[in-house]
Amino acid sequence: ENVPEVVYDGEMWGGSTEEYEDPNTYEMMEEEDEVVYDSFGLYDEGGNFVAESMEYDESEEYYESFEGGGGGGRYATFGWRIPGGECTWPGPTMRMSRGKTYGLFVRGSGNEDTVTNIHTHGLHIPGHGNADDVTRTVSGSDVIIYEYHIPTYHMGGTHWYHAHWHHHSEQFVGGGAFGMLIVEDGSNVGTGVDAGVEAFLKNEKIFIASNHEDIYGPFIVNGVEGDLESYDFNSDEWYRLRILTVNLDPNTSSRTISFGDECQAYAIAHDGIFRFEVPARTAQNDFSIGDASRLDVAIRCAFDSTISINDETVATIKAGQPSTKSVVPSPFKSSIEGQSWSSTRPDYLADLRDAITYYTYELKLDETNINQQTYSLEKPLCLGHSDVQYGSIYEWELRLSYHPLHLHIYPMQVVSENNECGENHEYGEFYDTITISNEGRGRSRCKVRIAFVDVGGKTLMQCHLFKHGDQGAMAFFHVVGGPTQPNEPRVHECASGLCDEPVSIPLCSSDESLNT
Repeated sequence: ENVPEVVYDGEMWGGSTEEYEDPNTYEMMEEEDEVVYDSFGLYDEGGNFVAESMEYDESEEYYESFEGGGGGGRYATFGWRIPGGECTWPGPTMRMSRGKTYGLFVRGSGNEDTVTNIHTHGLHIPGHGNADDVTRTVSGSDVIIYEYHIPTYHMGGTHWYHAHWHHHSEQFVGGGAFGMLIVEDGSNVGTGVDAGVEAFLKNEKIFIASNHEDIYGPFIVNGVEGDLESYDFNSDEWYRLRILTVNLDPNTSSRTISFGDECQAYAIAHDGIFRFEVPARTAQNDFSIGDASRLDVAIRCAFDSTISINDETVATIKAGQPSTKSVVPSPFKSSIEGQSWSSTRPDYLADLRDAITYYTYELKLDETNINQQTYSLEKPLCLGHSDVQYGSIYEWELRLSYHPLHLHIYPMQVVSENNECGENHEYGEFYDTITISNEGRGRSRCKVRIAFVDVGGKTLMQCHLFKHGDQGAMAFFHVVGGPTQPNEPRVHECASGLCDEPVSIPLCSSDESLNT
């Protein structure tokens, strides 16, 4: 009863922004946008759009907005759109604020045979109930509700979302069903953050590099085809470049993003998580980044330059006149190069290097399984023959080969000191996806630590090569003893029968099931 009334006007769900009280400190239901999943469009073998499909029984008006390009993005074989907008690759960028609760209303494609869902990648929110649960489904013209509460302590950062219906993730994401999700930084970002740093953090550019499920390369930036994406910079002005790579090639899991010598760049965040000290001490032109990972860099360019992936130019930078802004953006404290500031660390991102660990566990990923167990809704992954205890700290030894390990909800801190986790990852920093690049595969096992705090319930881990996840390299485990997310409100429109019923997965410690 705490959810504001929602009225459907034929184009968009308009929700109240009236504050409402809740014992779990939910502060506000933001304006809701309906996101529609569309499966239409035909491509030739080269990935070029050739025709629209009118397979679904929708009105002519519903489709007329797809006659042109996608606002700069390429047409989507599968994709998300906000009604009144176009279905493009990538989908619309979502922005959320800390301390707010969001109701995301998701409508199916109109086709009963097309089953899908939405999964957010990087948020520290529940993976069960009516929140970010990949076992949830929508099809036909049904509408389901995702409730996302972004706690006040949540770190701002660069994340993303994508369709995650098992066995079809590669197909849907490869067709364009993904987009960037940004949690705004808000206040209390860190110690030493002054007006120049605040101006820099807001002075952003977005870089989304993706390939296709049938044509694994080259990468396309921001959906721009036929020409390179182009960025307009002021000469010698610092920008925050938010980078997301979405790879569909099951044979590669890491790549190098390079900036021309005309530019200077520093890492400031990995996988949407600020470094402990921001920015990094050393400037770089080359950055190694794994599948499904994000990287925020501070970048400035004196002259025109380029951005490359694996030595292939994918975007250009045009450096114009120097900035005339009254507050000069700078990633450095006091605008003095080399002076870093310290990021605010919530409990789930606190330094664990000197912490006492509850349990050490070995994890091995293969193409079709995790620890020789194939994905199952009837059998959870039991870490040391048991469920994970809420509030505990675990150390995992990872044997990944080239498989990128993504852990939902709980970021992982790298505690291997001798580059065992490869060039993609720095000792002491946090990541939500670990990819050991070629140089690190012959070394000792990568060690990470995880604090299972704030959120309980079932949790997903997977190989984030989409083909491998679809083949079974994915598993659920339970974090027991922590807070639980309600199942309702869950379904807004259901044409017939039961829609989006909660899925029960057994606990390791009991024959009973947990509807989470």
